Amino acid sequence: MRKSIIFVIIAGFGVAQLSIADFFKVFGVKPDLLLICVVFASLNFNLRWALIFSVFAGVFKDVFSANTFGLNTLLFALWSFLIVRLAREISIDDEILRAILILAAVALHNIICGLVFIYCGKFIPPGIIVRIVLIESVYTALVSPLVFRCFRPAYLRVQAI
Repeated sequence: MRKSIIFVIIAGFGVAQLSIADFFKVFGVKPDLLLICVVFASLNFNLRWALIFSVFAGVFKDVFSANTFGLNTLLFALWSFLIVRLAREISIDDEILRAILILAAVALHNIICGLVFIYCGKFIPPGIIVRIVLIESVYTALVSPLVFRCFRPAYLRVQAI
């Protein structure tokens, strides 16, 4: 019951990414709010719950995405697994470290998605791929502290119950 709050928040950020984030586009890209949710879940929950939240966010994004269905689900689960493993090795409590982690995850996510598009025979101009990889990664990293601040009270409520 108490973890259902996190599912609702992830769905809320997914809806916000589909609707409200369009008003905040910079050079045609918007922040990846669902990937920020995956990173938050991976840093604050154990591996099992982080993977469950990641798969939920990935399925949500796949349903509304132009990418190959299942790609976001697979990549979100991979990022979650890797981040949980990384968090066991080093402490990622600083906002700057979290932003750098999100920057790297978004950049790798977009590179892999672009390569899958190209592999499937869809032509994407290299300038667009570079713009998406660079600008979206930086934009998402800059927005991530705000999303973490929104997520934090719900996480604390889940921990208190």
